[in-house]
Amino acid sequence: MVRSIFIKLVANHATNLIQARWQPLHTEQNIKMKNIEKINPFESVIKKTDFGIITILETEVEISAKESILFDEKSLLTNYIYTKDETYNLIYTIIDKEGNTENFIEDDGILPTLFLSPNQGNFVSVVPYHPDKELEISIPVFNRENTEIPRGNRPFTGKFIGTSNQFSLFYDVDIWSDKKPDKLLAIEFKAEAIKKKHNIKVALPRNNKIFISDNKIHLLAKDTNGWLHRQIDEKGVVINHRLISLNQDFFWEILSLSFEQNSYILCEENGKLSIETISINGKSENIELIDIKDEFYNTWQPIKISENTFVTRFSGEFGNGWFTTKNDQLLEIFYSKGVQGYKNLLTSEILQMENDKLVISSINKTTDNNYAIIFYPMTDRKIKNNKLIILNRGIK
Repeated sequence: MVRSIFIKLVANHATNLIQARWQPLHTEQNIKMKNIEKINPFESVIKKTDFGIITILETEVEISAKESILFDEKSLLTNYIYTKDETYNLIYTIIDKEGNTENFIEDDGILPTLFLSPNQGNFVSVVPYHPDKELEISIPVFNRENTEIPRGNRPFTGKFIGTSNQFSLFYDVDIWSDKKPDKLLAIEFKAEAIKKKHNIKVALPRNNKIFISDNKIHLLAKDTNGWLHRQIDEKGVVINHRLISLNQDFFWEILSLSFEQNSYILCEENGKLSIETISINGKSENIELIDIKDEFYNTWQPIKISENTFVTRFSGEFGNGWFTTKNDQLLEIFYSKGVQGYKNLLTSEILQMENDKLVISSINKTTDNNYAIIFYPMTDRKIKNNKLIILNRGIK
């Protein structure tokens, strides 16, 4: 309901832009799509620092950051760029590891969800404007000239998790219900084209965390008798399962989950960051990493940057940050509390930033052991943000 209201508000708010750039959702078959066109909406500044390369992008009026994802050893970002008359365009921005950028404008929709095909091609789901329907189409970001305009589907509210075999997988947990089962969307590919979308209700228990590795889909959720670890296929069928007894009553994220080797679960309690190590036979051990003194309010899906190495972002009452782990070791942890920028709590080094308070919009891998973090300044409601800050960083 909220999303439907939002679409209608956007449509009413940006009527001139929509009528000029977007057309109603096509139903005719065999109509080929047009490629997105280049645009240059930013002033760009590149800075080299001891922490990596920082790119600062500024637009004339306002920018709203959406998502980022891996693109050919670079980063692909989606943003809304606003104009003086308060209309906006959906813009894709490519940033390489040296901080250089390219930008493209989307003609076919809003509300972007970036994802990768099983062959690591870049795709996006968008909602084209239609006066009566809210339908989503999934299309390549680039090289669309041989792609037919697809029929729309009901939008899926879940997040892209990864790929398994010939499927791109999304997962959704209904946070407003304690009874509804989790949902899995499996987009099936054939020859780098979308063949079919499969919507699956996952068997209880609900509120699972999901992890994909080596074409295996793992789930972990609290059950009446403990923590239930399940492996399912792309249609939701349970292949294997076991009960695990954890030392913690709650965990934040899965770093890795497996029946064949050690698993690593991210935990935190009252600011004490730890990893629960689970052996093949189900025995667990809690390994404390660091005590930052402040409890987490939220974490996001860890981003794999190399074998067993993940970058995870977090937020709390006094700031936000990110950290990198490898198995049960903490390699770095940056926290914004008490500094203008971010402090590595392991080394006391400070990454100075021009802005006092920053929001971490997203993190994505670029190459092995390298990643990009997208920030934007936190502003008062009456002040429009027109800046993005991108840090390209590597770990040794």
